[in-house]
Amino acid sequence: MKHGFVFLMCALLFCACLQHTGSYVQKRYEDVDAYMKAREQLIQAELAMRFDADITLTPEEEEANRRLMTLKAEEIERTRGHFPPAHSFLESKTKSLIAQSPVLEIMRRMPKGGILHVHGFLMGDYRWLINHATYRSDCYIYMEKNKKRAGGELQIFEDPPGNGWRPVNELRKAADSVQDFDENLYQSITLGEEDLVQPDIWVEFTNCFRRSMGMFRNDKLLDSYRRMVFRELTEDNVQYIESRSYGSLATLEKIQRENPEFKVKFITYAPRSSSREQIAQMLDFALNQRMARPDLVIGFDLVEEEDKEHTNLFFIDEFIKVRHKAEDRGLTLPLYLHSGESNWAESENVFDALLLDAKRIGHGLALFKHPLLMQIVKERDIAIEVCPISNQVLGFVADLRNHPAVLYINSGLPVVICPDDPALWKSTFSHDFYEAFMAWGLDLKSLKKLAMNSLIYSAMNPEEKEMALKIWREKWAEFITWMNEH
Repeated sequence: MKHGFVFLMCALLFCACLQHTGSYVQKRYEDVDAYMKAREQLIQAELAMRFDADITLTPEEEEANRRLMTLKAEEIERTRGHFPPAHSFLESKTKSLIAQSPVLEIMRRMPKGGILHVHGFLMGDYRWLINHATYRSDCYIYMEKNKKRAGGELQIFEDPPGNGWRPVNELRKAADSVQDFDENLYQSITLGEEDLVQPDIWVEFTNCFRRSMGMFRNDKLLDSYRRMVFRELTEDNVQYIESRSYGSLATLEKIQRENPEFKVKFITYAPRSSSREQIAQMLDFALNQRMARPDLVIGFDLVEEEDKEHTNLFFIDEFIKVRHKAEDRGLTLPLYLHSGESNWAESENVFDALLLDAKRIGHGLALFKHPLLMQIVKERDIAIEVCPISNQVLGFVADLRNHPAVLYINSGLPVVICPDDPALWKSTFSHDFYEAFMAWGLDLKSLKKLAMNSLIYSAMNPEEKEMALKIWREKWAEFITWMNEH
């Protein structure tokens, strides 16, 4: 019965679409002019469905757009032999071509608003970790084989740990080349061209994460790292982030006092591989954190590979119980769930994300396989956190021109661009915008909408959003002026 209802709804939606577009298709055209008129009407009708249809560019923006689209055409011609979005971002040739691009420079200068999907420990330049953390006398590396540890784990210890751990400085001193030693350390905690031969990139992705996380257990190091990250983000013209991470609320408050225009909120999370008991504990922790600082702690998420670990539905009892607990305490615990980060049509996490009233959907790659769910997402105005480079590197979309986000954008669904784990693939937020701009048929109007969406669909309260948009509009006006002067 359920499947029959879904099929009926999809059929009705499809028929309605056919009826709407059928008026543009004629059995006979008087001449080429009549055909071209019908063709233009059909194109405009589809453009009216796009997510940026409500954006009207000023004359200054129109001029900037003409310049931008000329550069885009030149970029397509320049990279015709190796179009970057069609090749893995991990390939050195791909990165080299992007690095030389004037389009990337424009993406860097463009005020991008906020980042709504990023993992806090994985968004800075990891060379900083090599140059700072691994040169500390209390930094150790695990050198033995152990199924419970990823070889080469790095960690800060107050006292020498022994049991397979060696001081990094001791090994560096014994190395033939300090430069090669540091480069090998860097490769061990990031993904690169050498990892394209991995049979399962998720395994190496997880190992990179495990090798670096031990260094962040040191509060002073974490504080210094975060300050570096926020400097990088400011230079990349980002003004707001919602980070999947833990950390001292006091540290976040201090950062915001020092950077009043830069706002930070965070989403607590738990691994999908956790037991139900562990998830219950993490949900209680998240609720307590939110009660302590509802202005900073905005919700909860599940992370790790969806296809191999527990589904959203597996923890449904825990989700429902914590919702009741929140209600009893006069609170809410919003969900921002990774859902649909999968190539499988059988993936049902998006169903449960919608039923659990998720405020946004992380990745949402599988959503395009569910037309009724797409309609619900559009009607309920739920933003999809799209992570172009992450989706490519982790094996979901080899050629970004085929990314489901193109369908979401053209169908009028709310979309935001996000970098996910840029430290691991050595990218910046600007690289994600470059890939999306070049691969998805975007223009300045689309970029403007994406930047605004990142603030509109944030968890900021109305007053915070109003101020953030005011700051962004001022920066955008400066950007348009720069575009038209160069």
